[in-house]
Amino acid sequence: MEKSTLGLIETYGFIGAVEALDVALKSANVELVSCEFVKAGIVTILITGDVASVKASVEAAAVAADRIGTLLNTHVIARADDEVWNIIGGRKKDNIEEIKERIKEDLTFNAENKENSLDQEDLEVEAENTTDVVESEDITEELIISENVLAKEVKQDKLSYTREELETLKVPELRSLARKMELKSLTKKQIKFSKKEQLIEAILQG
Repeated sequence: MEKSTLGLIETYGFIGAVEALDVALKSANVELVSCEFVKAGIVTILITGDVASVKASVEAAAVAADRIGTLLNTHVIARADDEVWNIIGGRKKDNIEEIKERIKEDLTFNAENKENSLDQEDLEVEAENTTDVVESEDITEELIISENVLAKEVKQDKLSYTREELETLKVPELRSLARKMELKSLTKKQIKFSKKEQLIEAILQG
């Protein structure tokens, strides 16, 4: 492949540059020379090949970048002078290191965001459990179980309830009932943190 022609595609943002480069390399017989990161989010892709291939490749890349709204400019230098290639060659090594550093920064940023997200989820779960505990401790003393359930309450005897009856009760009422029944399937600590469906299943099982 004759590599005398230089094609330049300038986009705003790295995503647009990747999209443009992907289309450019697939559209014609060209090769990537470098990817230059300019200030203010501007990225310049440099490709090379014969004149016809570079022109076709740049045109296709421009359409792709423009479609997602990131195209800034394009240019083709036919049979670029050797001094131009010397400048590009001198910057290529530095550019590779810059790309590696940016990728490393992106990976670090994503990892930190994921860790922060997990920490936030843990805090939300802990807050929810704490709310349930406070609600249970504050209300337990004043619970009023519906009359049809009160009529069936017997100390230390195995009580019998229907699922429909239990589903009408609130979580604090179910926890109070579970403690009075001295369930074998749940400890007092588990009762304190169990959800409504878990409590209902445990009570039905006795």
